[in-house]
Amino acid sequence: MEPMGYRNIQLVDGIIRDGRIVHKSGKVMTLDPMQALMLYKLAWITADYPLDEKAKEKGRMPRTYSHGWLALARELGMTLPAPGDQLDVIANEPRNPKRELVAMQRISRTAKNLEDAGFLKCLRKGNAQKRNNAVWLLAIGTPEENAEVEKYVRAHMYI
Repeated sequence: MEPMGYRNIQLVDGIIRDGRIVHKSGKVMTLDPMQALMLYKLAWITADYPLDEKAKEKGRMPRTYSHGWLALARELGMTLPAPGDQLDVIANEPRNPKRELVAMQRISRTAKNLEDAGFLKCLRKGNAQKRNNAVWLLAIGTPEENAEVEKYVRAHMYI
């Protein structure tokens, strides 16, 4: 996945700086590093809004992620084999299905937390039988801008 979201990163920086990505650690509210990392990565690999000409030519959708949790887990380095791992060869690639499952579960929990906080919105649920991933929208702008981006994405993706 190629980096695209420079302006998205700036918005996420502001969200983190404002202390809006937190969890309770004991009696103290503190930064949730997994949520911050995931939001940063999603901001980095999704197209900015408004789209620039290059993104429009490539048919990109602004602030939209639909590559699946396994792809994101790989981007975050969560599926790298550790010494002593039992690897299976899947599609000519050494992989650890147990590590992949744990990584996808962790990302799924983190996505749920980000969704509950209002920073992610599921526009379409994934379907294993149809072999399609969910479509997620980053809601990192103002409420008005988020509504505008969602309207644009829904119109262009027919969802």
